Amino acid sequence: METYVNDNFLNEIIDKILRCATLALYGQDVRFSVLLAIKDVRYYLTKVKTGDPRINQRIFECSLAALANNTHPSIPDYKKTLEYAVSLMAIDLPNSD
Repeated sequence: METYVNDNFLNEIIDKILRCATLALYGQDVRFSVLLAIKDVRYYLTKVKTGDPRINQRIFECSLAALANNTHPSIPDYKKTLEYAVSLMAIDLPNSD
């Protein structure tokens, strides 16, 4: 497994989203699976992971955005899946107080 961020759980989620993006290349609708993965990330960032949830969210979001931006234009469905995941992360997390 490739490392994208310095957190095993978040790397597993990124791998899950990348697998969804691959399935999208074959015409599968993966939006719900991506939504569930992002829901898991948002819960993890607010309830489990130490540190500021908003900073951690931004790091994760930027990692996904970098993957989307580095996707070759010849595979637009792959890129759209990653961009969808980024858009779901764009909503600010609530304070964990």
